[in-house]
Amino acid sequence: MYQSFEYSLDDGIALVRLNRPNKLNAIDHTMVREFGELAANIRADKNVRVVIFTGIGRAFCAGADIASLNSIETSGDFMTHIETIQKTFNALDDLDRPTIAAINGLAFGGGCELSLVCDFRIMAEEASLGVPEILIGVLPGAGGTQRLAKMLPPAIAKQMIYLGEPLTAAQAFHFGLVNQVVPAAQVLEAAMELARRLLKMPPLGVRCAKLLVHTGMNADLKTGIEAERQAMGFLFGTADRVEGMGAFLAKRPAAFKGR
Repeated sequence: MYQSFEYSLDDGIALVRLNRPNKLNAIDHTMVREFGELAANIRADKNVRVVIFTGIGRAFCAGADIASLNSIETSGDFMTHIETIQKTFNALDDLDRPTIAAINGLAFGGGCELSLVCDFRIMAEEASLGVPEILIGVLPGAGGTQRLAKMLPPAIAKQMIYLGEPLTAAQAFHFGLVNQVVPAAQVLEAAMELARRLLKMPPLGVRCAKLLVHTGMNADLKTGIEAERQAMGFLFGTADRVEGMGAFLAKRPAAFKGR
C-alpha cells in the first residue's frame, strides 16, 4: 500500500512503521507524499481508532534525506517543498483520532517534528530528540520552531533550535515533552498499551477532547471555553453519554460504541 512505511490495522489500532532503515528512516519526497495520503486514508476509515507511528531499525526517523533536499535547485522550489511538508504535517496534526509516537531511536529534524504532531510520545531510554537543521544552514521546516516553542519552556526550545542541541529521553521527560520513557525493547508495547486504554474511551468524546485542546492552544480563552460548551452540548445528546452515566450509576464498566 505504501513504499516508505509499513501499515497495518488491528482491532482499531493503526500501526505505521517507517521503513527506510538503511537511511535511518529519513524523510524523502515519497514519504512526504505518502504521509499526505495516509492522513486522508485514516480520516476516511472509521475503523481506525488510534494511530501509532514508529520506526523500523535503530532510528525513529533521522529527519530529512539531505541528498534529496540538496537536489532542489532554487529557493522557489525549496519554498514549495517546505509548504508541502508543512501542509502534510498539519494534516497529521489535525487527525481526529488520537496519535502516538513510539520513539524507538533517534528522532532528529523531521523525525522530531513528526513526533510533535502526535498527541502522545513514548520514548526509548537511549533515544534523543533534536532539530539540528541550523548546523547545515537552515531551520526546522515542518513546524518545529513553532511546536517546540509551544510545548517547552522558551529557553529550552531556543537552545534546541538556535544551537541544534538534542534532548535526551530523560531531559524530554523532565520538560514534559514525552509522556513515558521505557527500555527500547518495550517502546512499541508501551504504545500499544496506551492505545488499548484509549480504545476503552468514548470515541466521540476523545475526538472532541482533541479538537478542544488544539483549539485552546491556538485561540484565546473565551473562544476555547465557547468551543467547550458547544462540544458538551453535542456529547450530551450521544448514546455514549447515556451509556457512560448509566454504567456509572449501575457501578459497571461502560461499553462505548461511538454513537
